[in-house]
Amino acid sequence: MKQIFKYAFALVASALVLASCTEEYDYTPAAAYEGYYLTASQTDYSFQPTEAVQTYIVKLVRSNAAAAERVVLQGDNDAFSFPSAVSFEAGQTEAEFTVTSQLVPGQSETLHIYLPEGTYDLTYFGGYLTITAEVQFVWEEAGTATFYERVFAGFNKQCTIKHAVGTNMYVLEAPYAEGYDLTFYLDEDYNALEVQDPFPTGYSYSSYGMVTFRYIAGDANCAFTNEGNEFTVKGYATVSADSFGAYANYFDWDEGYPGE
Repeated sequence: MKQIFKYAFALVASALVLASCTEEYDYTPAAAYEGYYLTASQTDYSFQPTEAVQTYIVKLVRSNAAAAERVVLQGDNDAFSFPSAVSFEAGQTEAEFTVTSQLVPGQSETLHIYLPEGTYDLTYFGGYLTITAEVQFVWEEAGTATFYERVFAGFNKQCTIKHAVGTNMYVLEAPYAEGYDLTFYLDEDYNALEVQDPFPTGYSYSSYGMVTFRYIAGDANCAFTNEGNEFTVKGYATVSADSFGAYANYFDWDEGYPGE
């Protein structure tokens, strides 16, 4: 028991010595941030075509709420509408405001909302809040087509064609593989105008991986043409390693071709 007491006493003594040797420091709490920032629970939007008016909720936060204040807002895209300023009452740290737009199907826009530089402390804010928005297309059935693959597999396939209402954009659904549609555009007379570039086919060739077609505007080996409902798409067949060269694919718009 005496031995245990000696060890306990030695430990307590050591602790007292260490405590007496420890330097003392004055702790100064970090200063509270004083400034402003914009925030939103959501900043990336995708709307249905039925939503003619799109709404976005944004919050302006300030750290110093001692006095009533009117804070000016600015933006860089006229496709969006929002108040020119937000008002705070004394004691109020947060204020919500509404941003609206009237984007049409297929339209996508980006807005940066910010406070005038040099007027407010934006150190913590970082400069601006970004909102991105798109409105999905309205699609309608536009007939069927026979796709003639003459590059690798040598097959014929019946495909559905869909049209984005209110535009000159069409898609040939899954000519090679499900989930990989070919987008193309027609002029006002329903003749070939432009085709998607690049076009990932979803088709894997041997050990080379997925084949992608390139339809490069202005290249002599690339063209999108038609004679009535018979369309030809010429371009380069490529894989990750290299190009196989220039090839052509075809599709006949058997039913629903609007140029007839």
